Amino acid sequence: MLANFIYFSIFENFWLSFVSPFLTFLGIYIIINLDRAGFFWAGFFTGILWFYWISFSFIYYDLAWLMPVVILGISLIYGLIFLAASFPSFVALRAILLFVFSYIAPFGFNWFNLEATLVLGAFEPSVRGLGFVFLAAILASYLKGAFKLLAILLCFVCALQFKSASGANLPFSLELTNTKIEQTNRWNKDLKNEQVDEILALIQQAITAKKDAILLPESALPLFITHERFLRQRLLELSKDIAIISGALAHENEQNFNSAFLFKDGEMLRFDKHILVPFGEEIPLPKFAKNFINKLFYDGASDFATAKKVSDYEIKGVKIRNAICYEATTNELHKGEFDVMFAISNNGWFLHKILPSTQPILQRNLLKYYATKYGKTIYHSVNGSNSEIIAPKQSLLKGKFGL
Repeated sequence: MLANFIYFSIFENFWLSFVSPFLTFLGIYIIINLDRAGFFWAGFFTGILWFYWISFSFIYYDLAWLMPVVILGISLIYGLIFLAASFPSFVALRAILLFVFSYIAPFGFNWFNLEATLVLGAFEPSVRGLGFVFLAAILASYLKGAFKLLAILLCFVCALQFKSASGANLPFSLELTNTKIEQTNRWNKDLKNEQVDEILALIQQAITAKKDAILLPESALPLFITHERFLRQRLLELSKDIAIISGALAHENEQNFNSAFLFKDGEMLRFDKHILVPFGEEIPLPKFAKNFINKLFYDGASDFATAKKVSDYEIKGVKIRNAICYEATTNELHKGEFDVMFAISNNGWFLHKILPSTQPILQRNLLKYYATKYGKTIYHSVNGSNSEIIAPKQSLLKGKFGL
């Protein structure tokens, strides 16, 4: 039930969305009234339903045999988090602990976000909205009869989203691109020139369509731009007709960076990723363990280096926050003054042509949550899944019932 908002989002159905937060409430109510073993298994299977797709990335490191181990490890972590919330005897205290523990980010991975379970339906995806859903579950555990029903309804009213934020819109035309390159081919050196030619063709099409800017996905250029003098020159020439934002790699001072590059008016700017993916781009463990894991599983590769702070740039007077994949779903990237966010992702790591993946759906819901929380519009260019413009959630009270 805690995962329903992920799977209901597949259908984009109003009534499923409307029902979704009530199932979240029911899930919380059931969990806080379980015994300790029940808490553990609730967390265990929640971990699977939310994050089984993380294991898919190991296919592309030729470590597919680790997939069940990864799924088991993730499930155990969330099973133990839920189990820790079960130790008090009082249901209310258990609920409070579960609420608090839901804000724990194991190894810095913050995608288990119970506030985001309310991005569907009429409730506000916020501390207030989630808090009243938990309070409804607590009161339902203690009260009986009409008092129980009245208390639950009152909590639901308090959890409603009453106001709608509206993010800024771009005053210029943007080509929001989408690519479908499989991860098995992404870093194939024999296909590098073909992939670069496809990107150049997309840029040329945008110029022909008289677009002011083009946003390309993370790793759209599967190479180190810092090593490609002729390609840089070509992009600089094209940038006299259109602003180009593309993901690629950079190398400087014996360090590698996952970066976004802006080519505009014959000049190039580089914006390095500020927050890395735990266990994907960095190993969030002590140095001795980090070196061991990198040597054992990643052929001795070192972690990516990072920018010291978030990156912003301007196009036609619009202040744009740069975000590369995972960091677009963190609080830090949404703080401060900016107009819109340009986010780029390569979801190919978590997709497979045979195995279904809910990663893009969960990512979209998390982006919707942050867009709503901070009142910003996110322009998201993706490889592997759909690109889209993500605006803040609108109140169903106003949009559907005219209130």
